[in-house]
Amino acid sequence: MMHKVYVGIGSNIDPVNNIRNCIKSLKESFTKLNLSPVYESSSMGFDGPNFYNLVAYFETKIELKSLKKVLNEIESKNGRSLGEVKFSSRTLDIDILYFDNLIDTEMNIPRGEIVKFDFVLRPLYDLAPGHVHPKTKKTHNKMLADDTYQKMIIKKISLEL
Repeated sequence: MMHKVYVGIGSNIDPVNNIRNCIKSLKESFTKLNLSPVYESSSMGFDGPNFYNLVAYFETKIELKSLKKVLNEIESKNGRSLGEVKFSSRTLDIDILYFDNLIDTEMNIPRGEIVKFDFVLRPLYDLAPGHVHPKTKKTHNKMLADDTYQKMIIKKISLEL
């Protein structure tokens, strides 16, 4: 069975290179890769360089726990060490936002940040405005219009990926 997956990608340490390397790895591993625009947003919970954030959609036959391991390996290849402080700079951060229409509280799917922050919701909207969040039962379009999320985006970035 092919799973439909959305992942959030972020970096604030050498973000252009780390995001490009991430996209290259995703292209090698998954089919039907589609990317949102890249947004610059302020760091959250600490003083640090601004983040570059985007969302990628892809399809895979890999099951959820194995997918998490594959994504962790991509993070590690780009200098990420597991066990970092929660609010700190990152070479690369890849979070599974949606895995089909699964609701898994233990794995934080759908990812809680979707309804909290524009740097997650806005790129999701760009890729799939009509996608229905399995918990809220609202589309990305409706969630964006509700205006109940924290605004952290500074600007859209033009990046060749």
